[in-house]
Amino acid sequence: MPATSASSDFFAALGVRIFHRRLHVGLAAVLLAALVYRPRDFFGTHATAGTIVSFALVLAGLALRAWAAGCAGGHTRRATIEAPRLATGGPFAHVRNPIYLASVILGVGMVGLLADPWMLALCVAVFVFLYTAIVPAEERFLCGQFGDAYARYCAHVPRLLPRLRPWTEAEQRPCDRTAILGEARLALLLIAIYIGLRAAACLRGHWFGF
Repeated sequence: MPATSASSDFFAALGVRIFHRRLHVGLAAVLLAALVYRPRDFFGTHATAGTIVSFALVLAGLALRAWAAGCAGGHTRRATIEAPRLATGGPFAHVRNPIYLASVILGVGMVGLLADPWMLALCVAVFVFLYTAIVPAEERFLCGQFGDAYARYCAHVPRLLPRLRPWTEAEQRPCDRTAILGEARLALLLIAIYIGLRAAACLRGHWFGF
């Protein structure tokens, strides 16, 4: 069960305040990236292998997000913290925050495809800012909503580093296909971001020489 302390109280309160603005934070990061992004020789002589691995990470992240969203339900995309039920099946039997883990994997893959180490610094900064606040806020909510059941779940399933074997007491439920299809929009958004950043870098190089 998540520990209670002054710092966790602070981050939980911050998470509640920024939860509905998490997309805005991501879009602000993309706008900042458009100002500084410049493709580099990121993988050296292993450019092809690096690109293939990066693309695989993006696909893996999208697949894990879709699986987790399908198991949790459509509420994961809403603007408020809510949970009509405690999701413990599917990827949630391995890790408590599979959607966030998937986003990190996806983000690392996008950095590799963009081939700019500054994008990695920006990606890490955004994830640290969002998840150190949002995760405690969600844990505080789930603790109040599900009490002992959530405490038992936390005692057996790690927060971010997955256990290899699924938790034996996980409750498997049918996947919500609507939630899965919602992740398809994210894939289109990633394509748009990739094209937009590449275009911004080309235009800066043409107009300003950098």
